[in-house]
Amino acid sequence: MTSTTPASNPSNPKDQPPAKAAPSAVTTPWAAWRQRWLEPIVVVTIIIALATTLATGVMAEFRSVKADIQTSEARLHEEIQVSEARLREEIQASEARLHEEIRASETRQNKRADDLKADIRVMGDRLDAMNDRLDAMNDRLGRVLETLLAARA
Repeated sequence: MTSTTPASNPSNPKDQPPAKAAPSAVTTPWAAWRQRWLEPIVVVTIIIALATTLATGVMAEFRSVKADIQTSEARLHEEIQVSEARLREEIQASEARLHEEIRASETRQNKRADDLKADIRVMGDRLDAMNDRLDAMNDRLGRVLETLLAARA
């Protein structure tokens, strides 16, 4: 006798694995739209399009930032050149004022030196005149002394 256990009986519906539902035809428009748009090729295409759009946007923003940086750099470079030119002009003006002050100072010093030379000449002339008078007085005193010595002798 062969007996079969209910678990091993293939004709027993309880022992059979549940059957997968057969793909049914799409019945609603929403389901048809969803099934069409969720196919892998469509999803990949959409993702690639979004990634490309994002990359393009990022590149455009990068170029915009780069252009802003270049504009700022050019503006700063121009400002530096203007500042350097202004400083050069200020330095040249300052040097010109300094040279003028030096020339004025030299002129004043030369005038003072000329005045001192004139004063020294005047003093020399006075000393020469005094020396001449002292020589004349010395000669007179010498004659008076000789006369006194001759009268005493």
